Amino acid sequence: MTSMNPGKLVTLLLVAATMIFISPRSACAAERPNILFILVDDIGLDWLSCYGVENPTPNIDRLAREGVRFETAWATPLCTSTRVEFLTGQYPFRSGWKVHHDVPDRGGLGLDPDRVTTIARVLRDSGYATALCGKWQINDLRTDPGILAKHGFQEHCLWPDGESENPASKSRYWDALLQTNGKRRTHTGKFGPDVVHDYAKDFVARNQSKPFFLYYPMVCCHSPIDATPAQRAAGMRTGKGGKQVLSGMMTYVDHQVGDLMDHLDLLGIADNTMFVFAGDNGSARPGLLNGRSLTTGKKSKGHTFNISVHVPLIFKAPYLIGKPSVSEALTDFTDLFPTFADTAGAELPTGAKLEGRSLVPILSGSSDGSRAWIYSQLGKLRIIRDQRYKLDSNGALFDLQADSLEKNDLRSSSQPEHVEARDRLAKALGTIPDDGPPPFEGYRGAGKKKSKKKNKP
Repeated sequence: MTSMNPGKLVTLLLVAATMIFISPRSACAAERPNILFILVDDIGLDWLSCYGVENPTPNIDRLAREGVRFETAWATPLCTSTRVEFLTGQYPFRSGWKVHHDVPDRGGLGLDPDRVTTIARVLRDSGYATALCGKWQINDLRTDPGILAKHGFQEHCLWPDGESENPASKSRYWDALLQTNGKRRTHTGKFGPDVVHDYAKDFVARNQSKPFFLYYPMVCCHSPIDATPAQRAAGMRTGKGGKQVLSGMMTYVDHQVGDLMDHLDLLGIADNTMFVFAGDNGSARPGLLNGRSLTTGKKSKGHTFNISVHVPLIFKAPYLIGKPSVSEALTDFTDLFPTFADTAGAELPTGAKLEGRSLVPILSGSSDGSRAWIYSQLGKLRIIRDQRYKLDSNGALFDLQADSLEKNDLRSSSQPEHVEARDRLAKALGTIPDDGPPPFEGYRGAGKKKSKKKNKP
């Protein structure tokens, strides 16, 4: 055998070591992760089987089994205020968005890019491709066609919400009026959620070689719900039927979640993607959790019960999460902004007052993420909770472990543990600043309820 020159041997060993170092697996781990956030409309945790309900959601369950499912996550009780809380990382008292307000229908400026910086803008400015697919109701796209770009979204395919003096805009399911990158048309004979979903998959495929942020606030499952394509194929022609129709629509959502998971796998980018699933408020039509309802009313949404703001929150991020788990850590929607910025390595906006903290340490297992309390708000009424007790700004105290339906107000209890909890949470509530001004001054119908004849997004 011919002997090899020692210098050449050293060179070959260095090349081999370098090739190992930059192997596809290592290179992928070094890339900035993609972020895909699905926000389902009007669905609380009482419609997902991974939270113990009767309605099967196998794909969302798979997402939970492969990631981290949070047991106690809070949003706000209503659609628009939750979306603003996520996008800005600010509680309603700071953003001023304390009530439900559909800007396209009721008017006003809405979410102001001169006043707040959204997480989409932060990620876009740090080099991410950004897109919005689904539902947008916090600006009127007619009065400011460029508003989505100002908020940081480079692309969009969405239902622009039910607009005043535009009856066609009320269709979000069948024959939906959708706007795609500034152009509108009615998709006759098509199911709106399918059109949006196909666009979401296309955006992911087109941007698979770069870091992307896809915010996917689903059109489903807000009323007035309609039969899905699967239900129509089975003979159901209308949306009448209550929970049966909603269950079928939730099955459809679950299918779309699974389809996106499979899409990421097929493209080979699932391991470097943070896939997040959440609900925006308590269910408009409650399901059953462990065989019983979680509310004494007809719906959870729009109240300040714990179940009105207690929502599903699930993360899958293989590049970050070593061991799938169920987290008992308290979290709320203000935490999503800093979490996404943290995992992306993006700088937080200078001077922004953000209420949340990054969940990355919890997801990675480096910290249990203990937090003393989480917060929500509806109008002037504020609510705060720790792992066991909930207090509102009127003084009502509830032991959520012993009294999940909040039937027994403990404000007058003299038991030491109740006194201590009341004083501790009241002190925390007292640190929260006064409410800021609403961002939609001069809107139509201020202080008035919407007509029942109008479509409520």
